[in-house]
Amino acid sequence: MYHGVIVLAGLSAMLTGIFMMFRVRTGILPRNPYLFGDMTWGLMYVLHGLAGVGLIALVMVHIYFAVRPEKLVITKSMIFGTLDREHYLEHHDPSRWVVDGSTSHKAKAAS
Repeated sequence: MYHGVIVLAGLSAMLTGIFMMFRVRTGILPRNPYLFGDMTWGLMYVLHGLAGVGLIALVMVHIYFAVRPEKLVITKSMIFGTLDREHYLEHHDPSRWVVDGSTSHKAKAAS
């Protein structure tokens, strides 16, 4: 659900930003401040602002959940690419996650 909200907030910020570019002179889009009515432009600015504030809040929430003490091991594993043996043995069943360099899982299933 978090990723869906991030996508919606990002798309709404981008789309409203593109429409807002019609109000100013740019080299990309021709200036047309009369594209929408005053009420629509007002809603466009409010939506753009809410999307920006929402994205900042969502990033803050993401960082908060990444640096919680009980999840710090997982965050470190995403950064460094390794996981402590103690954490692995505590949260995963070694008999189900066998690491064997000689054959792959698909090769075992095929034979």
